[in-house]
Amino acid sequence: MFGKKKEEMMVYVIMGFLEAGKTNLIRDLVVDDMFDDKIKTMILACEEGELEYEPDVLEKANCVVEYIEDEEAFNGKIIQKFLKKHRPDRIIIEYNGMWPTKHIPELYDDMEEICFDREVIFQTIDVVNDETFALYMKNMPSMMVDQFRVAEMIIINRCTVEKTNKNSIRGSIKAVNPRAQIVYESAQDEFYEMKDQMPFDVNADVIEISDDDFGLWYIDMIDHPETYQNKRNPRGSEFARVSFVRCTNMCCPGSGTSSPEN
Repeated sequence: MFGKKKEEMMVYVIMGFLEAGKTNLIRDLVVDDMFDDKIKTMILACEEGELEYEPDVLEKANCVVEYIEDEEAFNGKIIQKFLKKHRPDRIIIEYNGMWPTKHIPELYDDMEEICFDREVIFQTIDVVNDETFALYMKNMPSMMVDQFRVAEMIIINRCTVEKTNKNSIRGSIKAVNPRAQIVYESAQDEFYEMKDQMPFDVNADVIEISDDDFGLWYIDMIDHPETYQNKRNPRGSEFARVSFVRCTNMCCPGSGTSSPEN
């Protein structure tokens, strides 16, 4: 019937290297209230980590698990086979961190053909262990960047007040994927009380802010206006006026307001 809305098929792709915390995240997801809808979830595990999916948890969450160990076997045909076998309403893919991410858009195309009667919605999440972040960025940056590029959300876990460098993490991610949402997780309550480090020097009399960091600065300026009291930009304008003029130009183009940056 014309105008009838298709049912959704949610596909969550969880990326990350071994010991990043992918299995833990998936186990938490399937027992979360968000997933407490009694529909069937199929987990496709593309590697076997240190943790396993306990049968009682799977049964309670109405989940089934299938394993794909060979990269060449990760394709639409095997997905179609598992779909026919289990008839799931939702799919979670524990993606092998050593595989290139090129297979993910390929799988999306396959899924649209296989599930032609449903609306396929992908969400890509990258899970990163902060304890190994710097080491991996040094030794295999191309693999880290490959995952950053396709991730809509990047979860940095095992963060600590003493060692986590938010500036470094944010710079590495936003350089290749400015739209990615970064989420930090820590066992320390005081970590969440820390004020976010800005990618510019808020203590300087003249604060230089790049275009990519404008949104971050604007939100911080609204939340903490005292930080920017009597501060100026490199052109000598007061920040209060810069924020008003720039947002006027962004929201109301053609309003005739001139920008001090021109």
